[in-house]
Amino acid sequence: MVIDLTSTSSQSMTRGKVSTQRTEGAETTAAPVKAAGSKDTFELSKTAQALKNADATIANSPDVDAQRVADIKAAIADGSYSIDYTSVADSLLNFESQLNNL
Repeated sequence: MVIDLTSTSSQSMTRGKVSTQRTEGAETTAAPVKAAGSKDTFELSKTAQALKNADATIANSPDVDAQRVADIKAAIADGSYSIDYTSVADSLLNFESQLNNL
């Protein structure tokens, strides 16, 4: 059986059912009426503000540190680039433990 959710009659039925479900057994109160011309206001939480600032910082920073890439390429080319495997392993384990604590 196919239900057409785009038709007007099915939308009105759905809306009616939802509003009926929300109001059944619940006490409803009238919201205060706002004065004409008044505006809604909102305030971001400190977390949301921090995320907004971090997003702006990321948006303004380059995707790649070209100088660092050039330095690593040069070190690989002349054979002086070395990897500290213990540090890499410790960092991976630390990251995994942080994920497990979320």
